[in-house]
Amino acid sequence: GCFCNPGACQWFLQLSNSDIRKQYASGHICSDYNDLIDGMPTGAVRVSFGYMTNKQNIDKFISMITQCYLDFNEKRLNHIDIGKLPKALRHIPERLKPQLKEICIYPIKSCGGFKITDSWPLVNTGFLYDRGWMIVDASGMVITQKLHTRLCLIRPIINRQDGTMELTFTNMKSVYIRLETETPPLGVMNTTLCNSKVCDDLVSGYDCGDEVANWL
Repeated sequence: GCFCNPGACQWFLQLSNSDIRKQYASGHICSDYNDLIDGMPTGAVRVSFGYMTNKQNIDKFISMITQCYLDFNEKRLNHIDIGKLPKALRHIPERLKPQLKEICIYPIKSCGGFKITDSWPLVNTGFLYDRGWMIVDASGMVITQKLHTRLCLIRPIINRQDGTMELTFTNMKSVYIRLETETPPLGVMNTTLCNSKVCDDLVSGYDCGDEVANWL
């Protein structure tokens, strides 16, 4: 709770006035069981120590903190007797179970992700097209967000039906590249083989052409 001091509670939890109004609109009142609303805390836990406090009390408190907040979710579930929980808290054990919410791949190193919304092929390196491309400078060195933070704003959109990947960036016209390198006639190479270095590993790849290079 907020110990009858909502102002101090708001300051300590770094909640804005808008956050407080949203929590109130969601039904949060004093002494309810809503510890979190939209992922944001509604209060704190107070522990009082006094003259009669002994080491056993402190050890038990530390054990409770460890079991309820620091242990892995699997261990925390073992300490919960669901049958003894108030009805308002019975959703918590289900929330502690691992849940897969979404899967994203990152086709281009250091660029934005692409959310997978249906079935997706697996290959020997993982998800198909995950980290299949990278951006290099004129010397062939890979470019990453460590020096170029705006790379995260480049959003790839994969269209497996068309066999293309669309690159998008705010206020720029999209550019498209082929997902697969066309198989050339025997002995003929229509693209340039490039060598680069990623995390001390030497890698080779194919140049995707001048159009996307000029766009980048």
